[in-house]
Amino acid sequence: MVAWITLLGSRPVSTWFSVGGGEGSAESYDEGNPFERSVYFVLILHGVIVLARRGVRLREVIAANGWLFAFFLFWGLSILWADASFVAFKRWIKDLGNVVMVLVVLTDGKPMEAMKAVFVRSAMVLLPISVLFIRFYPEFGRTYHVWTGEMMYTGVTTHKNSLGVVVLVSLMFLVWDFTSPPAPLARARARLSRLGELSLILMGGWLLIKAGSATATGCAVVGLSLMLLLSWKALRTRVGAIEFIAVAGTLLLWPTGIAQGVLDFFIVDVLGRDLTLTSRTDVWPMLLGKADNALVGSGFNSFWTGERLADIYGQLGIIQAHNGYLETYLNGGVVGLGLLALLLLSAIRRANVQLAQGSDVAKVGFALILINVVYNFTEASFDKTSPLWFAFLMVMTQYRDSRQPAAADLVAANDASNGVDRPRALPPEARW
Repeated sequence: MVAWITLLGSRPVSTWFSVGGGEGSAESYDEGNPFERSVYFVLILHGVIVLARRGVRLREVIAANGWLFAFFLFWGLSILWADASFVAFKRWIKDLGNVVMVLVVLTDGKPMEAMKAVFVRSAMVLLPISVLFIRFYPEFGRTYHVWTGEMMYTGVTTHKNSLGVVVLVSLMFLVWDFTSPPAPLARARARLSRLGELSLILMGGWLLIKAGSATATGCAVVGLSLMLLLSWKALRTRVGAIEFIAVAGTLLLWPTGIAQGVLDFFIVDVLGRDLTLTSRTDVWPMLLGKADNALVGSGFNSFWTGERLADIYGQLGIIQAHNGYLETYLNGGVVGLGLLALLLLSAIRRANVQLAQGSDVAKVGFALILINVVYNFTEASFDKTSPLWFAFLMVMTQYRDSRQPAAADLVAANDASNGVDRPRALPPEARW
């Protein structure tokens, strides 16, 4: 699991071993790399074997995650009308690998502890090496933008925005673990563990500043603040009402220009960007004009393939729309965009229920869902081999083996026999 997240959060494994070439070109993006595929295939196969040995029932996974199943089923069917069906199929299998790895964690005996462990341990690898590369090995930790020549701090990744995402996800889980009650360890060991996590958090802050990724920085501030605020019971139990007020207020104030003014202030004064979001808003209409099918799109991650990829890359030097919602529309049309909206809404609804019940994991879960919603306005992470998409799948997927009683049910039964009164267990639909 740590290997999977580490691969998602670093440069392609083929570049570490100098296998293949043309990294970053349109051709390499379209064709992929056989060595890369082999590594991911071995990891996915290993994950499937683990799930088979644990006796995971597929129908129970589907029943508990209906909208997620519908989302991936649609993308699987979209392979049929993709221009390069085999390329789309390979990308779909790779994305399914994310779900396999998520289930490996959730079927662990202690899923919440396993979730923390895999992200914290991957941060122990990715963050220190990124600092090492940037500070002492600039040939590995720094690069120059292909079109502008601007120097970028990239660490173990290939782009400043990629480094920003790695740090963003790492900080969310590091701060969550750091602010959680410590495990029952020896005092000296517990103190050392806390000191290590604090040093990683400081590394993450430094890397976020060096990367200069405005979207990742803004999302980190919002996500971390929200996660800490949700520690207050008074706020947790009123999240639904706050969401309603925020949405209704935005809709009512938008015609007056007040909401637009607040948004402009955030973009220009807080993030330090121009109102075109570094020319993104100029590019989006051009990409919409190249859309194949408004209803079902070009097929799973198939808009950026073939002659269209070469043409757009040659004109604009980009291989993604820098907007996850537009990217979803280009690949899946209105149907794909609608399924994504339903998936996000179901995740938010589930998080609201869990927050009201006082679930600890719901704090980071709700924050990560919101981060994904915000992040994809200026970048694209939906359906990508991205740590942010993987983290979203991790916190919104649920699994419970019907052959075993839930841990909360066992606790309730034990309390009843001992005359202990606790708050009632979460209903099945509200469990992660």
